[in-house]
Amino acid sequence: QGWIKKTPLAAFENISSRGLTIASLGEGDVLKWCHKCADGDDILIGTTGGMASRFETSSLRPTGRTSRGVKSMKLKKGDTLADVNVLDGNEKCEFVLAVTSCGYGKRIKTDDFTARARGGVGVIATKFKPGLKDKLTCLRPVSADDEVLVITSKGVIVRQKVSAISSQGRAATGVLVQKAGRGDFISRVSTVPTFEETDE
Repeated sequence: QGWIKKTPLAAFENISSRGLTIASLGEGDVLKWCHKCADGDDILIGTTGGMASRFETSSLRPTGRTSRGVKSMKLKKGDTLADVNVLDGNEKCEFVLAVTSCGYGKRIKTDDFTARARGGVGVIATKFKPGLKDKLTCLRPVSADDEVLVITSKGVIVRQKVSAISSQGRAATGVLVQKAGRGDFISRVSTVPTFEETDE
């Protein structure tokens, strides 16, 4: 439902076998993302309707584990959050990858999303092809040398080089990254981890 909060890591030092409450949820709400962040970082949020919001983590007041938090952005009727990520203030990612449920994707320059006040309506992250019942699935910071796994609801996985995906503006519709079959759709996009080789 668009609520966000920032809680100090110290609040989770003593976790029992029963676990700890991390947030209070309203009726029908669920916790979907949990990221580690620091002041100096930015939060990037994408919605299924193709909107995006970027704001500084320092704009979030630290709260306790049982608080509900504050509204991250104003959602239009029928819109929901699609992806939430932290933009590391010490490690700049050149691009943001946008992928839709119908398989269209693009790279967008990270600087096209400027940090604004939290709680706004955001800006357009992507537009959709006319005639398609499409929605945004992924809005993820990436580097040109990254690779991603594009996964469909029926378990089809395609590995893609980020550099092979077209770089376009926020108002563009993207190119076909993965074709989803009848009744299938893109459900998840994951970045392939990179490991440095070490001499043994």
